[in-house]
Amino acid sequence: MLQITAENAPQTVIFEGDTSPAKAAYLRRLGRDILHLNRREKSDSEALTATLVNEGRHPDLIEFTGENVLIGSEKDTPEGTVRHLLRKILPYSPWKSEARVVIFQNAAGIKDEAETALLKTLEEPNARHYFFLNVQTADLLKETIRSRSVITRFVEPPAGENLPADPWRRFYFLSGEREHDEAAEAIVAAQRAAYDEMTYTTDDFAALEKILYILPKKVTEKETVSRQNRALAFAALPLLAALRDRATQGIIPPVAPIAFNRMTPENAVKAAVFVQDYLRHLEVRIFGNRPLNQLAVFYSFFFRFFPLWSAK
Repeated sequence: MLQITAENAPQTVIFEGDTSPAKAAYLRRLGRDILHLNRREKSDSEALTATLVNEGRHPDLIEFTGENVLIGSEKDTPEGTVRHLLRKILPYSPWKSEARVVIFQNAAGIKDEAETALLKTLEEPNARHYFFLNVQTADLLKETIRSRSVITRFVEPPAGENLPADPWRRFYFLSGEREHDEAAEAIVAAQRAAYDEMTYTTDDFAALEKILYILPKKVTEKETVSRQNRALAFAALPLLAALRDRATQGIIPPVAPIAFNRMTPENAVKAAVFVQDYLRHLEVRIFGNRPLNQLAVFYSFFFRFFPLWSAK
C-alpha cells in the first residue's frame, strides 16, 4: 500500500480496497497516531492514547461505523449524523489533542444531502482536521468528493514469504494489478529495458512516449480494446508512481520499481503534465475511432497516484 503516516497524512483521504476488520483497524491506528503526535499534554503516553481510541473514548476521534451516514434532522441534530458533526463538534477546538480525526468506515453510505453538507468542510478543512473515507473503490463516491480528496489503496499485506521478491512484481501486486498474462509479461520486460535507457532533457520526453504509446501498441496491436487497456495499465502505473515519488522529494516513501535519480523535481512536474495531456489523447492515438471510456483510463492511471504528490 502507499504508506501514509501521522507525519505526512493529507487532510482528506479516500482509502480504496476491500472492506475488512484489518482495514478499519488500520484507519483507527492512523487516527490514533495523528492524535498522539499532536497531543496537548506531552506527558500523555502512547499507551493512554491507544486505550482511549480502542475503547471508543477518545473525544477527538469521531468514527462513523453504520451502513448509512445520514444528514440528520434540522431541529435536534442527533448524534451520529452529519449535522451533529458539523454543528456540535467541528466548530469547537479538540479536547486532548490539537488535531481531530473523522473516520467514515462505510463512506459509500454517505447519502446525497449528507454529502452536499460535507463538501465545504472537505474542500477547506480546518488545519488540524483529518477525514478518512473507507470505500471499496473511489468510483462509489461522487466526483465532488473525489476531487477534494487524496485517493490511495489499502492492500492487506500477505505473509512475507508470499509477497513477490521481484520489485516489479511486488509493485504490481501492491497497486492492485495482479493479473499477469503473456502480453503483460512482454510489456513489463520491454518497460524494464526502456527505463534502463532513459535520459531526459528539459523539454524532451520521447522516452515517456515510448513507454505510454509505442510499447503497449506494439505488444497488443492485434488485441481487443480490453487487452489494450490492460497493456496501458502495465505501461502507465509504474511510470506515474515513479514520477510522483520523484516530485514528492521524500515526502512519502517510494513505491515504484524504478527511480528517476537523473530527473529533477521540476522535470518530474513537466513529465506529469505531459502524461496528463497524453492520456487525454489516448482515444485517438491508440484506439482510433473505437469507443473507450477515456475518463476511466485517465482517473484510474493518473489520479490514483498523483493526488499524493499534488497534496504536498
